[in-house]
Amino acid sequence: MPHQNRCMSNATCDEIRLDPTNQSESLWSPIILDSRNMDTIEALRIFVSIDEAGSLSGAARHHSLATSTVSVALQQLEQSAGVRLITRSTRRLSFTHEGRQFLSEARKILAVWDTTLEGVKQGPLTGLIRFTTTQDFGSEVVAPLVDRFLELHPGVRFDLLLAEGVLDLAQNHLDFALRHGPLPDSSLRARLLVTGRRVICASPAYWAVHGKPTSPQDLAQHNCLVISWPDRPVSTWSFTEDGKRLRVKVSGNRMANHGGVLRQWAIKGYGVVISPLWTIRKELQAGVLTTALEAFLPDEANLYAVTADGVASRRVIAFLDFLARELAGFA
Repeated sequence: MPHQNRCMSNATCDEIRLDPTNQSESLWSPIILDSRNMDTIEALRIFVSIDEAGSLSGAARHHSLATSTVSVALQQLEQSAGVRLITRSTRRLSFTHEGRQFLSEARKILAVWDTTLEGVKQGPLTGLIRFTTTQDFGSEVVAPLVDRFLELHPGVRFDLLLAEGVLDLAQNHLDFALRHGPLPDSSLRARLLVTGRRVICASPAYWAVHGKPTSPQDLAQHNCLVISWPDRPVSTWSFTEDGKRLRVKVSGNRMANHGGVLRQWAIKGYGVVISPLWTIRKELQAGVLTTALEAFLPDEANLYAVTADGVASRRVIAFLDFLARELAGFA
């Protein structure tokens, strides 16, 4: 088995070996990086930038280098690896199978390297945090918290992607995704940020006309406002009754892929909505929405930070710690 060293944030990283197969017979000989070989670290950064920019010239612009210099960096890595990493033509480039493996491991090495340097420096937080969450939660809850974090750490930059679908972290170059639980089984790692719950609610005017349900089954007689994901509407609501899981099929005359739209419809008296408590706390406090079925617990709305393999940067860890503290009061 190839020798491997683990680099902690408070230690010097003397050696990092790149072996994407994690097998004794690798597709290439491991690349050895040490503190005296900064050229290889820079070459790895350029290699990652080629993927992100989609071209050698784009990577060159990102690093303020000549395209010929980017080509030399790529040739250096291919020579060290002993395989072709990228196939190039006059019109396009594409990563080979080995190149994709190499790219994944290169990202991990750079994350370890950057985290090690950050841990040694212990200076102000700097750099980009790129993450994704849903449109409603992102705009109503997360965006204001980003503002507050930037007041504390002005050297950090954010790129927030709001989307209702599940985005691929590696393909979209994301540090993490904020997702509500329960989560499906996945090879990704999940950190629980805050434990929350969902509630059933509607406007007082709607309840006055239609009456409040006394059991989850009564929802079949109500106009339920349903969130619609890209691949399916979420028309089955789950509850816990006497310790047992209960699923209820609901329907209504309005669906949307944005929780804020459903919330506004509910405020206007058009129907019943199920929502994480933290996205409707203000409406409940103002009395424009009121809850029902409090004795029956809907599915949890725990919030997780989902990350891929690798070492998170000090700025990402600090931001996730910040979110966990701030969101504790929302649940």
